[in-house]
Amino acid sequence: MNERLDMECRGERKSPIFNNSRWVAVIGPVVSAVALLGCGASDSPPSAQPKPKAAVQAEKNEVRIQPASARMLDIEPVADPQGIQMAWAPARVAFKEDRVTAVSVPVAARVQTIEAHVGDVVKQGDVLATLVSSDALRTRHEMAAALTAQDVASAEVRRQQTMVDKGVGVDVELRAAQARQREATQELNRARGTAALLGGGAGDKLVVRAPRAGVVAERKAMLGGAVEPGAELFSVGDPQGLNLVAEVFETDMPGIRKGSAVQVVVPQLPKPLTGKVLHLGATLDKDSRRVNVIVNLDVQDAALRPGMQARVGIQVSNQNQMLIPVTAVLIKDESRSVVYVQREEGLFEARAIELGQPARGLVPVISGLKPGEKIVVRGGMLLDGAAAQLL
Repeated sequence: MNERLDMECRGERKSPIFNNSRWVAVIGPVVSAVALLGCGASDSPPSAQPKPKAAVQAEKNEVRIQPASARMLDIEPVADPQGIQMAWAPARVAFKEDRVTAVSVPVAARVQTIEAHVGDVVKQGDVLATLVSSDALRTRHEMAAALTAQDVASAEVRRQQTMVDKGVGVDVELRAAQARQREATQELNRARGTAALLGGGAGDKLVVRAPRAGVVAERKAMLGGAVEPGAELFSVGDPQGLNLVAEVFETDMPGIRKGSAVQVVVPQLPKPLTGKVLHLGATLDKDSRRVNVIVNLDVQDAALRPGMQARVGIQVSNQNQMLIPVTAVLIKDESRSVVYVQREEGLFEARAIELGQPARGLVPVISGLKPGEKIVVRGGMLLDGAAAQLL
């Protein structure tokens, strides 16, 4: 066998089997391989040629990758703690609370005519609608009766005073007349106050007028419809007195302060507006888990209309926390939070860090990172196949 291999190495073939073409096709490669292994086997073993990999383990907790593979990663430096982030929330345009007035009537009535509609610009005192009411008729009758009673009581006081002055009257009767006069005056004042609430009109007519100049923002009055006491018929607001009501998630509320700067994006406007937080809501909606935040605009835009939808970005104070994107954090061993820190070109270190509560796509770093260090914010799982998931 050794002699045959030596002959094969020298290119000599003596065995008849190698003259058969069929056997040469089948066994030839095998024999050739064995011959090649035998040839020079005593010199040195062949060097291993590993398959190229995108990521190669350099040392413990370190990974080295090829430059072409690095282009698949998003790498950003850890920013210095700024203490300010933007919390975005949906919002709607609305009248300021003190710049809109509801119009109603204090008695039951029925709508007879309607003179104003939503969007109409009105002046103070303009007629909005006319109603009829039997309660209004009774109220005005009571005022007229109180006025007559007061006149009679005043006349009786004058008569008793004249009699006392002439020496034919009795002082106790004068005092009784004066008491009845006071009662009549009080009743007249009450009746006048009640009638004044009815507004304009006479008899059973109620004339509803605009309490202020502005635009009719809402109309609930229906022609011929019955109206309950106190029911709102119209609302009139000042078009130059608008603000925004933002619905902010409860997780963003701790960082929002009165006076915080706000950016307002309205789809109908070509550029964003600016404003400041005016009030913070005191209650939380149990279903949406949101709180109403009132935003005062720095400049009123004539194109704004109550009810328009908008988005607001409110500056949120994070108490100088160092924040990184949640996409940078990998979870290993179901408990450890890890980020990949770039040590040099193509070399990355898997570093365990301690984190706070994530919000708005960012998570505060309690320990483990320093400002200026470069971390992989996207693509970290390409470096670490053992990572179970992203944060």
